[in-house]
Amino acid sequence: MANTLYESDENERVQHPLLDSSNRPNNNLSINNADVSNIVICESPEKEPCLSVLSNSRHAPWDRYFAVYIVFLLFGIANLLPWNIFITATDYFVSYKLNTTESANASYPGNFVFAVGTVGQVTNVLMNLVNIFIPFGCNPKNRIPYTFVLCALVILLHVAMAIVDSSTWPLTFFVFCLVSVFFMYVATGIMGSCIYYVASMFPMEYVNAIIVGNNLSGIFTTVMSMMSKATSPNLRIAAIYYFLSAFIMLMLGLIGYYLMHKTDFYKYWSQVCEENKKKAALEAANANQAKIPYGMIIRKIWFLCFCVWLNFFSTLAIFPVFQLGIKRSCDDFFISEKWYQDFLTFLTFNVLVTLGNMLPKLIKVPGPKWIHIPVILRAIIVFIFFALCNFKPDERNLIPVLIQNDYVYWIGAALSPFLFGYFTSLLMMYIPKLVDAEHAGTAGMIAAFTLAVGVVSGLQFTKLLELIVLA
Repeated sequence: MANTLYESDENERVQHPLLDSSNRPNNNLSINNADVSNIVICESPEKEPCLSVLSNSRHAPWDRYFAVYIVFLLFGIANLLPWNIFITATDYFVSYKLNTTESANASYPGNFVFAVGTVGQVTNVLMNLVNIFIPFGCNPKNRIPYTFVLCALVILLHVAMAIVDSSTWPLTFFVFCLVSVFFMYVATGIMGSCIYYVASMFPMEYVNAIIVGNNLSGIFTTVMSMMSKATSPNLRIAAIYYFLSAFIMLMLGLIGYYLMHKTDFYKYWSQVCEENKKKAALEAANANQAKIPYGMIIRKIWFLCFCVWLNFFSTLAIFPVFQLGIKRSCDDFFISEKWYQDFLTFLTFNVLVTLGNMLPKLIKVPGPKWIHIPVILRAIIVFIFFALCNFKPDERNLIPVLIQNDYVYWIGAALSPFLFGYFTSLLMMYIPKLVDAEHAGTAGMIAAFTLAVGVVSGLQFTKLLELIVLA
Protein backbone atom coordinates (compact mmCIF):
# COMPACT_ATOMS: atom_id res chain seq x y z
CA MET A 1 0.00 0.00 0.00
CA ALA A 2 1.44 3.36 -1.01
CA ASN A 3 2.00 6.27 1.30
CA THR A 4 1.71 9.49 -0.63
CA LEU A 5 4.45 11.81 0.56
CA TYR A 6 4.45 14.27 -2.23
CA GLU A 7 1.34 15.03 -4.21
CA SER A 8 0.16 17.82 -6.45
CA ASP A 9 -2.46 18.87 -8.93
CA GLU A 10 -0.76 20.63 -11.81
CA ASN A 11 2.75 21.75 -12.83
CA GLU A 12 4.23 20.23 -9.67
CA ARG A 13 7.86 19.23 -10.08
CA VAL A 14 9.53 16.32 -8.38
CA GLN A 15 11.57 17.94 -5.63
CA HIS A 16 13.87 14.96 -5.15
CA PRO A 17 17.28 15.66 -6.69
CA LEU A 18 18.50 12.76 -4.55
CA LEU A 19 16.67 10.41 -6.90
CA ASP A 20 19.17 11.33 -9.58
CA SER A 21 22.11 8.95 -9.23
CA SER A 22 24.54 11.62 -10.39
CA ASN A 23 23.51 13.85 -7.48
CA ARG A 24 23.02 11.20 -4.82
CA PRO A 25 25.13 11.96 -1.73
CA ASN A 26 26.69 9.15 0.24
CA ASN A 27 25.02 9.49 3.63
CA ASN A 28 22.33 7.83 5.67
CA LEU A 29 19.57 10.17 4.47
CA SER A 30 20.18 9.75 0.76
CA ILE A 31 17.95 7.65 -1.45
CA ASN A 32 19.58 4.49 -2.78
CA ASN A 33 18.77 2.29 -5.74
CA ALA A 34 16.29 0.31 -3.67
CA ASP A 35 14.34 3.50 -3.09
CA VAL A 36 14.01 4.18 -6.80
CA SER A 37 12.14 0.94 -7.17
CA ASN A 38 9.69 2.20 -4.59
CA ILE A 39 8.81 5.31 -6.58
CA VAL A 40 5.56 5.01 -8.49
CA ILE A 41 3.66 7.41 -10.67
CA CYS A 42 0.01 7.83 -9.86
CA GLU A 43 -2.68 10.11 -11.20
CA SER A 44 -4.69 12.73 -9.40
CA PRO A 45 -8.43 13.03 -9.93
CA GLU A 46 -7.64 15.45 -12.76
CA LYS A 47 -5.39 12.87 -14.49
CA GLU A 48 -2.24 14.71 -13.52
CA PRO A 49 0.89 12.80 -12.46
CA CYS A 50 2.10 12.82 -8.90
CA LEU A 51 4.95 11.18 -7.05
CA SER A 52 4.32 8.54 -4.42
CA VAL A 53 6.84 6.76 -2.24
CA LEU A 54 6.00 3.30 -0.97
CA SER A 55 5.79 2.98 2.78
CA ASN A 56 8.68 0.47 2.97
CA SER A 57 11.19 3.09 1.82
CA ARG A 58 13.74 3.45 4.61
CA HIS A 59 14.96 6.84 3.47
CA ALA A 60 11.68 8.72 3.23
CA PRO A 61 10.76 8.68 6.93
CA TRP A 62 7.29 9.06 8.33
CA ASP A 63 6.23 12.11 10.27
CA ARG A 64 5.89 10.05 13.44
CA TYR A 65 2.86 10.98 15.55
CA PHE A 66 2.34 13.87 13.07
CA ALA A 67 4.88 15.78 15.16
CA VAL A 68 6.09 18.15 12.44
CA TYR A 69 2.53 18.70 11.19
CA ILE A 70 1.47 19.68 14.72
CA VAL A 71 4.41 22.10 14.95
CA PHE A 72 3.21 23.85 11.78
CA LEU A 73 -0.28 24.00 13.29
CA LEU A 74 1.28 25.76 16.29
CA PHE A 75 3.12 28.13 13.93
CA GLY A 76 -0.19 29.00 12.27
CA ILE A 77 -1.86 29.58 15.65
CA ALA A 78 0.99 31.80 16.85
CA ASN A 79 1.09 33.77 13.61
CA LEU A 80 -2.51 34.93 13.89
CA LEU A 81 -2.77 35.25 17.68
CA PRO A 82 -2.18 39.05 17.74
CA TRP A 83 -4.92 39.72 15.21
CA ASN A 84 -7.41 37.44 16.95
CA ILE A 85 -6.62 38.76 20.42
CA PHE A 86 -7.32 42.36 19.50
CA ILE A 87 -10.45 41.79 17.42
CA THR A 88 -11.99 39.22 19.78
CA ALA A 89 -11.27 40.95 23.11
CA THR A 90 -13.02 44.16 22.07
CA ASP A 91 -15.15 44.15 25.26
CA TYR A 92 -12.00 44.36 27.37
CA PHE A 93 -10.38 47.10 25.29
CA VAL A 94 -13.43 49.17 24.34
CA SER A 95 -15.95 48.56 27.13
CA TYR A 96 -13.44 48.40 29.99
CA LYS A 97 -10.09 50.07 29.31
CA LEU A 98 -11.30 52.83 26.97
CA ASN A 99 -14.73 53.36 28.54
CA THR A 100 -13.93 56.15 31.02
CA THR A 101 -15.11 59.67 31.75
CA GLU A 102 -11.94 60.95 30.07
CA SER A 103 -12.94 59.32 26.77
CA ALA A 104 -16.69 59.86 26.95
CA ASN A 105 -16.76 62.23 23.97
CA ALA A 106 -13.79 60.77 22.10
CA SER A 107 -14.05 58.88 18.81
CA TYR A 108 -11.10 56.53 19.22
CA PRO A 109 -12.89 53.88 21.36
CA GLY A 110 -15.43 53.29 18.60
CA ASN A 111 -12.69 53.02 15.98
CA PHE A 112 -10.48 50.72 18.04
CA VAL A 113 -10.83 47.57 15.86
CA PHE A 114 -10.35 49.51 12.62
CA ALA A 115 -7.31 51.43 13.96
CA VAL A 116 -5.66 48.31 15.36
CA GLY A 117 -6.36 46.37 12.15
CA THR A 118 -4.94 49.14 9.97
CA VAL A 119 -1.72 49.60 11.95
CA GLY A 120 -1.21 45.87 12.31
CA GLN A 121 -1.90 44.81 8.76
CA VAL A 122 0.06 47.66 7.13
CA THR A 123 3.02 46.66 9.30
CA ASN A 124 2.43 43.04 8.34
CA VAL A 125 2.56 43.87 4.61
CA LEU A 126 5.75 45.91 4.97
CA MET A 127 7.52 43.21 6.98
CA ASN A 128 6.49 40.53 4.49
CA LEU A 129 7.95 42.66 1.72
CA VAL A 130 11.17 43.33 3.62
CA ASN A 131 11.50 39.66 4.48
CA ILE A 132 11.34 38.62 0.82
CA PHE A 133 13.93 41.00 -0.58
CA ILE A 134 16.30 41.64 2.34
CA PRO A 135 18.17 38.52 3.49
CA PHE A 136 19.15 39.77 6.98
CA GLY A 137 22.32 37.72 6.58
CA CYS A 138 20.73 34.39 7.52
CA ASN A 139 18.36 31.66 6.40
CA PRO A 140 14.70 32.73 6.86
CA LYS A 141 14.02 29.73 9.10
CA ASN A 142 16.53 31.06 11.64
CA ARG A 143 14.44 34.21 12.18
CA ILE A 144 11.41 32.31 13.48
CA PRO A 145 12.42 31.92 17.18
CA TYR A 146 13.17 35.65 17.52
CA THR A 147 9.67 36.48 16.30
CA PHE A 148 8.13 34.17 18.91
CA VAL A 149 10.12 35.86 21.67
CA LEU A 150 9.10 39.38 20.56
CA CYS A 151 5.41 38.40 20.39
CA ALA A 152 5.61 36.79 23.84
CA LEU A 153 7.17 39.92 25.36
CA VAL A 154 4.39 42.12 23.98
CA ILE A 155 1.75 39.73 25.35
CA LEU A 156 3.37 39.93 28.80
CA LEU A 157 3.26 43.73 28.57
CA HIS A 158 -0.50 43.52 27.99
CA VAL A 159 -0.81 41.27 31.05
CA ALA A 160 0.90 44.01 33.05
CA MET A 161 -1.35 46.69 31.52
CA ALA A 162 -4.43 44.67 32.48
CA ILE A 163 -3.29 44.91 36.10
CA VAL A 164 -2.55 48.66 35.93
CA ASP A 165 -5.40 51.14 36.35
CA SER A 166 -5.43 53.29 33.19
CA SER A 167 -8.81 54.95 33.71
CA THR A 168 -7.27 58.43 33.98
CA TRP A 169 -5.22 58.11 30.78
CA PRO A 170 -7.29 56.15 28.21
CA LEU A 171 -5.76 57.98 25.23
CA THR A 172 -2.27 56.97 26.38
CA PHE A 173 -3.49 53.38 26.71
CA PHE A 174 -4.96 53.56 23.18
CA VAL A 175 -1.61 54.77 21.82
CA PHE A 176 0.15 52.01 23.78
CA CYS A 177 -2.12 49.47 22.09
CA LEU A 178 -1.24 50.81 18.63
CA VAL A 179 2.50 50.78 19.41
CA SER A 180 2.28 47.24 20.81
CA VAL A 181 0.35 46.12 17.74
CA PHE A 182 3.11 47.58 15.57
CA PHE A 183 5.79 45.52 17.32
CA MET A 184 3.65 42.39 17.37
CA TYR A 185 3.11 42.66 13.63
CA VAL A 186 6.78 43.30 13.00
CA ALA A 187 7.24 39.89 14.58
CA THR A 188 4.31 38.12 12.94
CA GLY A 189 5.00 39.71 9.54
CA ILE A 190 8.48 38.19 9.54
CA MET A 191 7.18 34.99 11.11
CA GLY A 192 4.45 34.55 8.50
CA SER A 193 6.65 34.58 5.41
CA CYS A 194 9.38 32.56 7.17
CA ILE A 195 7.08 29.72 8.19
CA TYR A 196 5.69 29.54 4.64
CA TYR A 197 9.28 29.45 3.41
CA VAL A 198 10.05 26.48 5.68
CA ALA A 199 6.75 24.71 4.95
CA SER A 200 7.50 24.86 1.22
CA MET A 201 10.27 22.31 1.81
CA PHE A 202 7.70 19.68 2.78
CA PRO A 203 4.73 18.00 1.07
CA MET A 204 2.10 20.60 0.41
CA GLU A 205 -0.23 19.53 3.21
CA TYR A 206 2.30 21.12 5.56
CA VAL A 207 1.67 24.50 3.93
CA ASN A 208 -1.99 23.85 4.60
CA ALA A 209 -1.18 23.08 8.26
CA ILE A 210 -0.20 26.74 8.71
CA ILE A 211 -3.53 27.90 7.28
CA VAL A 212 -5.46 25.45 9.48
CA GLY A 213 -3.46 26.71 12.46
CA ASN A 214 -4.33 30.31 11.57
CA ASN A 215 -7.98 29.52 11.96
CA LEU A 216 -7.56 27.28 14.99
CA SER A 217 -6.07 30.43 16.49
CA GLY A 218 -9.37 32.19 15.82
CA ILE A 219 -11.33 29.37 17.45
CA PHE A 220 -8.99 29.37 20.44
CA THR A 221 -9.28 33.11 21.06
CA THR A 222 -13.05 33.15 20.47
CA VAL A 223 -13.67 30.30 22.90
CA MET A 224 -11.36 31.89 25.48
CA SER A 225 -13.19 35.21 25.09
CA MET A 226 -16.63 33.60 25.47
CA MET A 227 -15.49 31.58 28.49
CA SER A 228 -14.06 34.71 30.07
CA LYS A 229 -17.30 36.58 29.50
CA ALA A 230 -19.40 33.72 30.87
CA THR A 231 -17.32 32.90 33.97
CA SER A 232 -15.85 36.21 35.03
CA PRO A 233 -17.82 39.44 35.39
CA ASN A 234 -14.46 41.16 35.98
CA LEU A 235 -13.08 41.92 32.52
CA ARG A 236 -9.66 42.75 33.95
CA ILE A 237 -9.21 39.29 35.51
CA ALA A 238 -10.61 37.63 32.41
CA ALA A 239 -8.14 39.53 30.21
CA ILE A 240 -5.18 38.43 32.33
CA TYR A 241 -6.07 34.77 31.86
CA TYR A 242 -6.83 35.46 28.20
CA PHE A 243 -3.38 36.95 27.53
CA LEU A 244 -1.59 34.31 29.60
CA SER A 245 -3.21 31.55 27.54
CA ALA A 246 -1.90 33.25 24.38
CA PHE A 247 1.56 33.43 25.97
CA ILE A 248 1.46 29.68 26.63
CA MET A 249 0.56 28.97 22.99
CA LEU A 250 3.53 31.07 21.84
CA MET A 251 5.86 29.14 24.13
CA LEU A 252 4.53 25.83 22.80
CA GLY A 253 5.26 27.02 19.25
CA LEU A 254 8.80 28.04 20.22
CA ILE A 255 9.47 24.67 21.87
CA GLY A 256 8.02 22.91 18.82
CA TYR A 257 10.41 24.81 16.56
CA TYR A 258 13.45 23.31 18.29
CA LEU A 259 11.97 19.83 18.68
CA MET A 260 11.07 19.72 14.98
CA HIS A 261 14.73 19.96 14.00
CA LYS A 262 15.46 16.69 15.82
CA THR A 263 13.03 14.57 13.77
CA ASP A 264 14.21 12.36 10.91
CA PHE A 265 11.30 13.64 8.83
CA TYR A 266 12.52 17.24 9.09
CA LYS A 267 16.14 16.24 8.44
CA TYR A 268 15.18 14.31 5.31
CA TRP A 269 13.14 17.08 3.71
CA SER A 270 15.65 19.70 4.79
CA GLN A 271 18.35 17.76 2.98
CA VAL A 272 16.17 17.49 -0.11
CA CYS A 273 15.78 21.28 -0.04
CA GLU A 274 19.53 21.81 0.39
CA GLU A 275 20.28 19.52 -2.54
CA ASN A 276 17.86 21.49 -4.69
CA LYS A 277 19.54 24.74 -3.68
CA LYS A 278 23.02 23.39 -4.41
CA LYS A 279 21.92 22.18 -7.81
CA ALA A 280 20.24 25.53 -8.55
CA ALA A 281 23.31 27.45 -7.36
CA LEU A 282 25.55 25.38 -9.62
CA GLU A 283 23.28 25.94 -12.60
CA ALA A 284 23.06 29.66 -11.79
CA ALA A 285 26.84 29.90 -11.55
CA ASN A 286 27.23 28.19 -14.90
CA ALA A 287 24.70 30.58 -16.40
CA ASN A 288 26.13 33.60 -14.54
CA GLN A 289 22.81 34.08 -12.73
CA ALA A 290 23.54 34.32 -9.03
CA LYS A 291 20.43 36.28 -8.04
CA ILE A 292 16.97 34.90 -7.33
CA PRO A 293 14.90 35.30 -10.55
CA TYR A 294 12.00 37.20 -8.99
CA GLY A 295 10.63 38.23 -12.38
CA MET A 296 10.42 34.65 -13.62
CA ILE A 297 8.83 33.46 -10.37
CA ILE A 298 6.21 36.23 -10.39
CA ARG A 299 5.33 35.54 -14.05
CA LYS A 300 4.52 31.94 -13.14
CA ILE A 301 2.48 32.61 -10.02
CA TRP A 302 0.96 36.08 -10.46
CA PHE A 303 -2.52 34.94 -11.45
CA LEU A 304 -2.94 32.61 -8.48
CA CYS A 305 -1.46 35.33 -6.26
CA PHE A 306 -4.19 37.64 -7.58
CA CYS A 307 -6.72 34.97 -6.55
CA VAL A 308 -5.16 34.87 -3.07
CA TRP A 309 -5.47 38.65 -2.85
CA LEU A 310 -9.11 38.64 -4.03
CA ASN A 311 -10.04 35.82 -1.66
CA PHE A 312 -8.67 37.70 1.34
CA PHE A 313 -9.82 41.13 0.15
CA SER A 314 -13.44 40.00 -0.23
CA THR A 315 -13.36 38.28 3.17
CA LEU A 316 -11.64 40.93 5.29
CA ALA A 317 -13.81 43.66 3.77
CA ILE A 318 -16.68 41.89 5.54
CA PHE A 319 -15.11 40.20 8.57
CA PRO A 320 -15.05 41.37 11.28
CA VAL A 321 -15.72 45.13 11.12
CA PHE A 322 -18.67 45.10 8.69
CA GLN A 323 -20.27 42.05 10.30
CA LEU A 324 -20.09 43.69 13.72
CA GLY A 325 -22.58 46.26 12.36
CA ILE A 326 -25.13 43.59 11.39
CA LYS A 327 -27.93 43.49 13.96
CA ARG A 328 -30.21 40.67 15.08
CA SER A 329 -33.42 40.77 13.05
CA CYS A 330 -35.75 38.58 15.09
CA ASP A 331 -36.35 38.86 18.82
CA ASP A 332 -37.13 35.14 19.03
CA PHE A 333 -33.81 34.05 17.44
CA PHE A 334 -32.27 31.39 19.67
CA ILE A 335 -29.01 33.37 20.14
CA SER A 336 -29.48 36.33 22.48
CA GLU A 337 -28.18 39.80 21.74
CA LYS A 338 -25.38 39.30 24.30
CA TRP A 339 -23.90 36.37 22.40
CA TYR A 340 -25.01 37.28 18.86
CA GLN A 341 -21.66 38.64 17.63
CA ASP A 342 -19.59 36.10 19.54
CA PHE A 343 -21.51 33.23 18.02
CA LEU A 344 -22.58 34.38 14.55
CA THR A 345 -19.54 36.49 13.70
CA PHE A 346 -16.46 35.11 15.44
CA LEU A 347 -17.19 31.48 16.33
CA THR A 348 -19.06 30.68 13.12
CA PHE A 349 -16.35 32.26 10.98
CA ASN A 350 -13.44 30.55 12.71
CA VAL A 351 -15.00 27.09 12.89
CA LEU A 352 -16.21 27.07 9.29
CA VAL A 353 -13.00 28.49 7.83
CA THR A 354 -11.06 25.77 9.67
CA LEU A 355 -13.33 23.07 8.23
CA GLY A 356 -12.79 24.60 4.80
CA ASN A 357 -9.02 24.49 5.35
CA MET A 358 -9.20 20.78 6.18
CA LEU A 359 -11.26 19.76 3.15
CA PRO A 360 -8.29 19.72 0.71
CA LYS A 361 -6.95 16.72 2.66
CA LEU A 362 -9.82 14.83 0.98
CA ILE A 363 -10.36 16.59 -2.36
CA LYS A 364 -8.52 19.16 -4.43
CA VAL A 365 -11.04 20.51 -6.91
CA PRO A 366 -10.69 22.64 -8.95
CA GLY A 367 -7.05 22.50 -9.96
CA PRO A 368 -4.81 25.53 -10.47
CA LYS A 369 -6.05 25.97 -14.03
CA TRP A 370 -9.67 26.68 -13.08
CA ILE A 371 -9.66 27.79 -9.44
CA HIS A 372 -9.94 31.48 -10.38
CA ILE A 373 -13.55 30.99 -11.54
CA PRO A 374 -15.11 30.01 -8.17
CA VAL A 375 -12.86 32.49 -6.32
CA ILE A 376 -14.14 35.40 -8.42
CA LEU A 377 -17.76 34.22 -8.21
CA ARG A 378 -17.53 33.88 -4.43
CA ALA A 379 -16.16 37.43 -4.08
CA ILE A 380 -19.06 38.90 -6.09
CA ILE A 381 -21.71 36.95 -4.17
CA VAL A 382 -20.18 37.84 -0.78
CA PHE A 383 -20.40 41.59 -1.41
CA ILE A 384 -23.99 41.39 -2.67
CA PHE A 385 -25.20 39.10 0.13
CA PHE A 386 -23.76 41.01 3.09
CA ALA A 387 -24.74 44.39 1.64
CA LEU A 388 -28.39 43.23 1.73
CA CYS A 389 -28.21 41.96 5.33
CA ASN A 390 -29.44 43.85 8.39
CA PHE A 391 -26.43 46.18 8.57
CA LYS A 392 -27.24 49.39 10.53
CA PRO A 393 -30.89 49.34 9.39
CA ASP A 394 -31.70 52.74 10.91
CA GLU A 395 -29.04 54.52 8.85
CA ARG A 396 -29.75 53.11 5.37
CA ASN A 397 -31.26 55.12 2.54
CA LEU A 398 -31.09 53.72 -1.01
CA ILE A 399 -30.10 50.07 -0.53
CA PRO A 400 -32.87 48.16 1.29
CA VAL A 401 -32.45 45.35 3.82
CA LEU A 402 -33.66 42.28 1.92
CA ILE A 403 -32.24 39.57 4.19
CA GLN A 404 -34.21 39.93 7.43
CA ASN A 405 -34.04 36.35 8.64
CA ASP A 406 -31.26 35.55 11.13
CA TYR A 407 -31.10 31.93 9.99
CA VAL A 408 -30.54 32.95 6.36
CA TYR A 409 -27.83 35.37 7.48
CA TRP A 410 -26.24 32.64 9.59
CA ILE A 411 -26.14 30.27 6.59
CA GLY A 412 -24.41 32.95 4.52
CA ALA A 413 -22.06 33.78 7.38
CA ALA A 414 -21.11 30.08 7.48
CA LEU A 415 -20.79 29.36 3.74
CA SER A 416 -18.62 32.40 3.07
CA PRO A 417 -15.76 31.44 5.45
CA PHE A 418 -16.05 27.75 4.54
CA LEU A 419 -15.39 28.48 0.86
CA PHE A 420 -12.82 31.10 1.79
CA GLY A 421 -10.89 28.55 3.85
CA TYR A 422 -11.12 25.89 1.15
CA PHE A 423 -9.92 28.16 -1.66
CA THR A 424 -7.19 29.66 0.51
CA SER A 425 -5.76 26.22 1.25
CA LEU A 426 -5.83 25.18 -2.39
CA LEU A 427 -4.20 28.40 -3.58
CA MET A 428 -1.44 28.40 -0.97
CA MET A 429 -0.72 24.74 -1.72
CA TYR A 430 -0.66 25.21 -5.50
CA ILE A 431 1.53 28.32 -5.72
CA PRO A 432 4.89 26.88 -4.54
CA LYS A 433 4.44 24.00 -7.00
CA LEU A 434 4.16 26.27 -10.04
CA VAL A 435 7.90 27.04 -9.93
CA ASP A 436 11.03 24.93 -9.88
CA ALA A 437 11.74 23.24 -6.57
CA GLU A 438 14.63 25.52 -5.63
CA HIS A 439 12.34 28.58 -5.88
CA ALA A 440 9.37 27.10 -3.99
CA GLY A 441 10.33 28.87 -0.75
CA THR A 442 10.48 32.27 -2.45
CA ALA A 443 7.14 31.61 -4.16
CA GLY A 444 5.65 30.73 -0.77
CA MET A 445 6.94 33.99 0.72
CA ILE A 446 5.49 36.00 -2.19
CA ALA A 447 2.15 34.24 -1.70
CA ALA A 448 2.25 35.15 2.01
CA PHE A 449 2.94 38.77 1.04
CA THR A 450 -0.03 38.74 -1.35
CA LEU A 451 -2.17 37.32 1.45
CA ALA A 452 -1.12 40.18 3.74
CA VAL A 453 -1.93 42.76 1.03
CA GLY A 454 -5.37 41.19 0.65
CA VAL A 455 -5.98 41.49 4.38
CA VAL A 456 -4.95 45.14 4.69
CA SER A 457 -6.74 46.27 1.51
CA GLY A 458 -9.89 44.42 2.57
CA LEU A 459 -9.86 46.09 5.98
CA GLN A 460 -9.50 49.51 4.37
CA PHE A 461 -12.30 48.78 1.90
CA THR A 462 -14.64 48.10 4.84
CA LYS A 463 -15.15 51.82 5.40
CA LEU A 464 -15.88 52.44 1.71
CA LEU A 465 -18.30 49.50 1.64
CA GLU A 466 -20.09 50.96 4.64
CA LEU A 467 -20.47 54.31 2.88
CA ILE A 468 -21.86 52.57 -0.22
CA VAL A 469 -24.39 50.50 1.75
CA LEU A 470 -25.54 53.47 3.83
CA ALA A 471 -25.71 55.87 0.88
